[in-house]
Amino acid sequence: MGYANLRELQTALTTASDLACALQSAPTRRDADQLVDVLRQALTAASSLGAETGPTGCAVHPNGAVDPLYGDPEDPLPPGYGKCLLCNDRRRRADAHPHIRPHARPRPRRPRRIGA
Repeated sequence: MGYANLRELQTALTTASDLACALQSAPTRRDADQLVDVLRQALTAASSLGAETGPTGCAVHPNGAVDPLYGDPEDPLPPGYGKCLLCNDRRRRADAHPHIRPHARPRPRRPRRIGA
């Protein structure tokens, strides 16, 4: 499905490998259940890799515009950016104003007391 699913698959496989390597000669039922859960997550992520999502590869905006800088060797996109222009624009705006929280409402100012 895209970069997020690939990262999810890689993380699940790494976790499964770590859990399998840490197993003792007689693993507990809890250890086995934990390993099975992580392997199911990996299987789900692997199954979604080939899913058709549209030209952007974005689950949110599958038919949105493709970022014109995607794949440009002279002006590459930062790590984590995908093909979706809408998502990349959101990321660019967030990077430009890191001190502003999204959807933050300004707090109302209290009137100042004069002479109190």
